[in-house]
Amino acid sequence: MRKINILKAIVDLLWIFSMPIVLIIIGFSIAIFFVDLGDLNIKINSIGLNTDTLFSKTLLVVSTLNYLLIIAALYFFKKVLNHFVRVKIFEETVISSFKKAGNLLLISGIISFTISIINKVYFEQKISLEFGLNQHLVIICLGLFFLTLSEIFKIAKHQKQENDLTI
Repeated sequence: MRKINILKAIVDLLWIFSMPIVLIIIGFSIAIFFVDLGDLNIKINSIGLNTDTLFSKTLLVVSTLNYLLIIAALYFFKKVLNHFVRVKIFEETVISSFKKAGNLLLISGIISFTISIINKVYFEQKISLEFGLNQHLVIICLGLFFLTLSEIFKIAKHQKQENDLTI
C-alpha cells in the first residue's frame, strides 16, 4: 500500500506542476499566429521547428496541443490512483479511466511520431530509417498497455461478479 501512496504523491505533484504549463501552452498556441517568433530557436521533442511559414506554425501548435493530451491522460491516471488508494479496484470508473488514458496516450504517440516524420522529410529533407527505442514508441506502448489493463480489469470485474454470485 505504501508504493501506491508514493506513486499517487508523484502523480499529484506532476498534476500540480502541469496546471500552469497548460495555461502557457494555450497562450503560446494562440500567440504563435500573431507574434513573430522567427528569432527564437524552438524545439519540441528535440525537433527544431522553423516558425516562418503557416505550415510550420500549424505543426508547432499541434505539437504543443499534443502535450494537452498527455496531461489529460495524467488526469485519468490520477483518477485511477484515487480509486486504488480507497481500495475500489473493480469499479467501472477505473476501467473507463484506463481506457480513456490509453486512447489519449495512443493518439498522442501517433501524433508525435507523425510530426517527427514530417519534420525529417519536410524541414530536414532527409529520409532515414532508424531502429531503436524512442519517446514516441514508448508513449504508444504505454497507451496500448493502459488499453490492455482496461480489458483485464473488465474481465476481472466480470469474474468477481460471477464469483460473488456463487455460494
